[in-house]
Amino acid sequence: MGIDPDISGALALLKIDESGCSAQVFDSPHLKVMVGKGIRKRLDVKSIVQLIRSLDAPIGTTAYVEQSTPFPQDGKQGWWSGGFGYGLWIGVLVASGFSVVPVPSMKWKNDLELTGGRCTKDDSRRIASTLFPSLSPLLERKKDHGRAEALLIAAHGKGMKLKNSSSVSGELP
Repeated sequence: MGIDPDISGALALLKIDESGCSAQVFDSPHLKVMVGKGIRKRLDVKSIVQLIRSLDAPIGTTAYVEQSTPFPQDGKQGWWSGGFGYGLWIGVLVASGFSVVPVPSMKWKNDLELTGGRCTKDDSRRIASTLFPSLSPLLERKKDHGRAEALLIAAHGKGMKLKNSSSVSGELP
């Protein structure tokens, strides 16, 4: 599993068997809540638990969760929601019997050649579409970057890397 724990993130599930690799991706469930005088999107804990329970993944499956890394320009709300999402996903996964491995964003992005000032969320969607062509229709919109990043975090966890900008290396275990 790969998880982008942001409010616009997703969960990706890779299944490996003798016939190859299949992938699924699910948007992070969220709801709108009143915070102060405004309405904000927040992760929906109950729906996340239901999503995890609905997966056909054995107990002990490894889940790679992107570590929350707030930036100074994000502000207090950004820092709070980033840490909340990260902790919530880890808590739900561990309580559900999964093994959790935190992954710094720079680590998985470096392995998939997504570092540097010129890399954008569009690059994440392009690389995820290369690695998982059957899911390309789910990665076409700009707002699908959370899906792409969850897939790429899962791919990183399985040791997949790019040979160059258009092909993949690394055998899946």
